[in-house]
Amino acid sequence: MIEQQKNLDAACFEVTEHGRIISGNRRFCRMFGYEEAELPWHYITDFYRHREEWDLFRSCDDQTQHLFVARMRNRKGRSFKCNVSREILQNEEGRVYFRCFVSRIGDAEAEKLPSQVANDRTIVFVTKCAHCNEQVRVNTVAETRMRVLCDSCAAKAYPEAFNFKAAQV
Repeated sequence: MIEQQKNLDAACFEVTEHGRIISGNRRFCRMFGYEEAELPWHYITDFYRHREEWDLFRSCDDQTQHLFVARMRNRKGRSFKCNVSREILQNEEGRVYFRCFVSRIGDAEAEKLPSQVANDRTIVFVTKCAHCNEQVRVNTVAETRMRVLCDSCAAKAYPEAFNFKAAQV
């Protein structure tokens, strides 16, 4: 869930990689005209004016790309340009989700926030070892879908390859 649930400085929401909204803070709900209890029933494409902008946002594999400009709309259908800053995370089951910060372009106080958040953020991709279910750090989102072994399991299963790799370092 969102740690800054009561923080009114940033409109923040969490969404799965398939577009289902998990949660949003009060500022996000006020900006788009929804109640907090209604959010899990919606997809993020309900908030984007053009669906292609969500597809570009979701499929962007460039880890340095944190800030996006999109045309979003509220419950009444009024659209406005927004800065959307994202953070890519994983839950306990290994599913990828996005934590996003939204600010309307033209809102001077809110425009400063996404750039500050993006500068303080690092992206960590974690998956589970195929043998012992320990968490393993990987480099990309695509690797989270692969069968990965931790160092100890790799050393047991493939001792010649693992020892060769360790000798090169």
